[in-house]
Amino acid sequence: MSTSLRRRLHRPHSKLIRHLGPAASRFVKIPPCPGAAPSLSQYLPWPVKDGKLPAVKVDPRFTKDSGREVFTGNELLVKGCLETQGGTHLWTGYPGSPIAGFFDTAQDIAELLREHGIRATIANNEALGAAMVNGSQMHGLRAIALQKSVGVHVAADALALGNLVGAHPEGGAVIVLGDDPWSDSTQVPADSRYIAKHLMMPVLEPSDAQELKDWINLAFTLSRESELYIGYLVTTNQADGGGSVTVFPNQFPAVNTRQQTTLDTATIDFERNVLLPPRTWRKEQNLPERFARLWAGARRLGANRTIRPKDSNTALARLGFITSAAAYCYLEHALAELGLTGQCAILKLGVTYPLDPELILEFAADKSDLFVIEERRGFLEEQTVEIISRARQAEGRAFARLNVWGKLFPHGLPPIPSTRGLNPSKLIERLGKLFLTLPDVRRQVDAARVQHELDLIAEVKSIQVEVAPRTPTFCPGCPHRDSASVLVEIKKQFRDPLYMQRAHGTGPVDLVFHGDTGCYTMLMFEPTKDLMHNYSGMGLGGGTGAGIDPFIRNKQVVFMGDSTFFHSGQIAISNSLKNHQDITYILLDNKTTAMTGHQPTPGLEENLMGDPTYAQNIQGIIDAMINHASEGVTVVRVNPAERDTYRQLLEKTILQNGVKVILADKECGITFHRRQTRAERGVLRAKGFLPVKQHINIAPEVCENCLECTKATGCPGLTLEKTPYGQKVQIDLSWCVSDGACTRFMVTPAGGGALVKACPAFEEVTVKRSRKPPPLIDQLDFQGLPAPTRQTLTGTWHGYLAGVGGMGIGTATAILVLAGQHEGYHVRFCDKKGLAIRNGGVYSMITFSPPGVAYSSNLIPYGKADLILGVDVLEAARAIDPSTNQRVGSRTRTAVVVNTHKTPTILTLLGKDDFQVERLEALLRQHTRAEAYVSHNVSALSEKFFGTQLYANIMMLGIAFQRGLLPLTLASLEQAIKTNLGPAATENLQAFNLGRQLAHAPAAIHQLLPSTTEPTTFTEVVADKTGLLRRRGQKLAAAYEELIERTTKHLRLDPVTLGDFARRVYDLIQFENVAYARRYASQVLRVHGLDRPEHQFAVSHAVLWNLHRVMLIKDEVYVAHLLTSEEKYRRDRARYNVDPRRGDRLEYRHLNRPQFRVLGLTLAWNMKSRDWMLRLMKHLRWLRRALPEWHREEKAFRDWYGGLVEGLTQIPREPARYEMLVRILRLPEEVTGYREIRYPKMTAARAQAEQWLAQLAHSPEENLQLAVA
Repeated sequence: MSTSLRRRLHRPHSKLIRHLGPAASRFVKIPPCPGAAPSLSQYLPWPVKDGKLPAVKVDPRFTKDSGREVFTGNELLVKGCLETQGGTHLWTGYPGSPIAGFFDTAQDIAELLREHGIRATIANNEALGAAMVNGSQMHGLRAIALQKSVGVHVAADALALGNLVGAHPEGGAVIVLGDDPWSDSTQVPADSRYIAKHLMMPVLEPSDAQELKDWINLAFTLSRESELYIGYLVTTNQADGGGSVTVFPNQFPAVNTRQQTTLDTATIDFERNVLLPPRTWRKEQNLPERFARLWAGARRLGANRTIRPKDSNTALARLGFITSAAAYCYLEHALAELGLTGQCAILKLGVTYPLDPELILEFAADKSDLFVIEERRGFLEEQTVEIISRARQAEGRAFARLNVWGKLFPHGLPPIPSTRGLNPSKLIERLGKLFLTLPDVRRQVDAARVQHELDLIAEVKSIQVEVAPRTPTFCPGCPHRDSASVLVEIKKQFRDPLYMQRAHGTGPVDLVFHGDTGCYTMLMFEPTKDLMHNYSGMGLGGGTGAGIDPFIRNKQVVFMGDSTFFHSGQIAISNSLKNHQDITYILLDNKTTAMTGHQPTPGLEENLMGDPTYAQNIQGIIDAMINHASEGVTVVRVNPAERDTYRQLLEKTILQNGVKVILADKECGITFHRRQTRAERGVLRAKGFLPVKQHINIAPEVCENCLECTKATGCPGLTLEKTPYGQKVQIDLSWCVSDGACTRFMVTPAGGGALVKACPAFEEVTVKRSRKPPPLIDQLDFQGLPAPTRQTLTGTWHGYLAGVGGMGIGTATAILVLAGQHEGYHVRFCDKKGLAIRNGGVYSMITFSPPGVAYSSNLIPYGKADLILGVDVLEAARAIDPSTNQRVGSRTRTAVVVNTHKTPTILTLLGKDDFQVERLEALLRQHTRAEAYVSHNVSALSEKFFGTQLYANIMMLGIAFQRGLLPLTLASLEQAIKTNLGPAATENLQAFNLGRQLAHAPAAIHQLLPSTTEPTTFTEVVADKTGLLRRRGQKLAAAYEELIERTTKHLRLDPVTLGDFARRVYDLIQFENVAYARRYASQVLRVHGLDRPEHQFAVSHAVLWNLHRVMLIKDEVYVAHLLTSEEKYRRDRARYNVDPRRGDRLEYRHLNRPQFRVLGLTLAWNMKSRDWMLRLMKHLRWLRRALPEWHREEKAFRDWYGGLVEGLTQIPREPARYEMLVRILRLPEEVTGYREIRYPKMTAARAQAEQWLAQLAHSPEENLQLAVA
């Protein structure tokens, strides 16, 4: 469950959603535990009036004592702790997917916990969390610790000892094991049942949302009755899922942090508590007796139950299914889809280790075959086979013909997979084939229905689609990006012998980077993958380096975060000191556990509950470590945003010998942006507008699309846009946090050498207003919107939401979930977030079903989504990709509402992998219901109406509702929006209604939009450019018009290309003069006269674009013109909604690095120029003649290409020769960037041209056909 959705579902201002009404609960009555408070009021140190506690500002769902409510999976764990009989005392552990949300929820209800003396705290690591549970069992306390699967490895020693000693007979110990069966966010395959077995710790596995909550109580009961720890296994789909459940009263502990007790040490049983040999083996001897108590309790309390078929005399009934956990939900769901609900015998196990032998044998007694359905390896299957085998040994012929299947199926059929996870469709596919293969069973099932389900899966799997991958990356403003982007360049330059000799007087150095766990694990992805060469786990990067350090000369680097430092990283630093390791630690001290949702660290002055605590100082701890260390140990603190200083420090420090620790001191980009947003909202509430707002901007006319900025930063705050001059890089105002990282980058030229500032296109833009702009949304009247035809829900409805992290998929899901709850549906959902909060693909699955319909899990079977709501078109297309685990779309069932705005992937930003929105739309139309397909560029409209794209998700809910694609009423949706979004509800309700209007009458919206600032048609371009030139004089404008008219009447080109020509003639006049533009026009016209229409004048197009590229040298004079041109001002005013008539204005700081060659000297410096400076500079065209060496390389390239074009006296007819010529003439398109970035590309283009020209002159046509293929 994403942090966004979790927070949306339990805002403190939430209002009570009406109940679904009474529902059959599987909550089992459990005997009161010893020590339960008979009346809480007698223990409270504060007054209780009329039996009521003081008011606490807590989400009312967590204090509700009856009826139905909806929770996320992690919230269910919290509510389960609150409902545990006798109350719970200690909640601890360490955050990690998928259970990190538990701690976020605990933090959100801290007032409730504080009122009742419940201690919720994050341990420094999982082992300490387990040890805290061990300590709690000295008295009759109930303690729970949560950790992800790999954290169980860390905690294993403490858990083994605690479990063997045993839970207190009046207390209880529950260890939540967070597993990731699909290995989507966990570094090693996860199946914590095996390590629990190794620790001899029983495992309890809840199945659905109700059990996930209720069985916390059951786990504590089993723990104290058996005197064993209970491993409570929760998978990603459960923790990140959720649904509607029946709630019960909370119970609170008698002994608590407000009402403490005193331990009587004279009564401590040392034989029991101090477990060392020979006591160890004695304690082990009573495990069988404790397991027997566990089995007895599980039987009495219904943890394991047999679901008997309606008719036990069928061949199908003689097949027994043994299952547990989420796999049980998937099995029931699969059987329901196959039409076999209630026809199979199922043993649903809650206690999966150790298995109760009597239970297994009882179930197997009348079965011909047992099929074990479980995720991951055959844990239950192995135990079942062992039990059956021992029964055969003991009883001879008993069970002689019984077969146990699971990871192997009869007749060579595909078995239950041992790797990754399960879902309903995987079981439909396997069980459907099984039922049709077994003759006796085939006669008892609806073979046609079963075959239909198999055919649907086969159809979905056969779709031919290639969907570009979307890899995660650091968030905009992330301090890890500051470090990574610098180190990417340092690594390159350290391998350059010339640079190292010049800068450091030494030879080249190949840096080795050891991986570790945290946000910086994303170094493994582009563009920073060369900064992570191995990975050993959390806090172990330095230890990995210690193993190779004595044998290599390389310098070594490790990234680390402050949370990892307190978890185990400080031990790695100590180990490095001990071993005289040569290593540099880049340690980010940003006071938050950002990767798992921003939980507090020991470096803060407040703990998880907001109580004061000792703030530990990382630098002080490290200084204490090295107090007596030998010389050569360096510890330094620096702000990584100060790039030049930081780079110098990194180079110097890494090259030193010994252990070095660089403390990068910068706030997490997300928390910084949240603080900034809160401050801006305060100003908006007070004034109604922001008087001052600063942005980073990229001038597209100056941008050369070299992509050096995206390659250096990989920041999703950058995007790509189409312009009349091709693709350009631009700032995405909805994602950018304006930290300026993209403006500070420097790159190594392709040929090596010193770093250079790559681009003059970046600028700081400050928007200043004196009054509120009139909201465009106010011009629309939503009162007359008609009510759509609402779906009548008789069966199950499945909705699939897809987008990118940060687009509000969690928010939209929360709204639908609460609206469904309000309608009285049984709601189930599963929210999958990407590895990164930003730029990772995310999706949500939502299921609504009225009471009494067939069983459904919280996953959507293949091809059975009723609606795909794609806030991102690429992620929406992934919903039909057969290589994924979703595959939810189908031609017969699925409607689509998709946002056609293109959000580039990181690989797209790097120029390595691209995708076309139109192609993705065609795929979606082809493989879903074409008549129910709706697409709009919703992000663009959101930006026009609200100034940001971030309302697109809510607008799309409005579209889906108005098209009748949601089985929800308007009242339910509006109430859900108000509940979820609180003070922001007004704008979001407007966005919802804007979406409705877009679905009902889009013309009413589009007629309000201002006309485009850019001329589009040939006539518009000529008129616009003529008007601009007229400001420099009527004679110049007339000369332009005459040149355009005289040339274009001979050009047999389409209107768009003619418009391109008109723009380029104008540019060259602005660059130099009319004569310079005539040179260009005459060459275009001459080549066009030679060109051939049967090839669509491709040569003419190539020359028209590329001769302009080489003639238009973007020197300091022309860049100054571009940055202060009227066209740019006009576009910027539209982009930032600036109207000078209202007193609005824009102020610029252009981030330039001018360079001049004077008398053999090169002069260059960084500066922030103002507009008045550039207006002076743009008139200094005479510098081009006064400084002949200035931009000499660009001039030489221009002259070379111009000569190439002038040398064209004929154009070949043959297709291959023609295509080869076009390729040659388009080579300048690959020459991008400025100066040192551009020069190697110019050399490469000339060399390539010479090679192809030789082939063109001497190769026969058939060879050229191969060359251009």
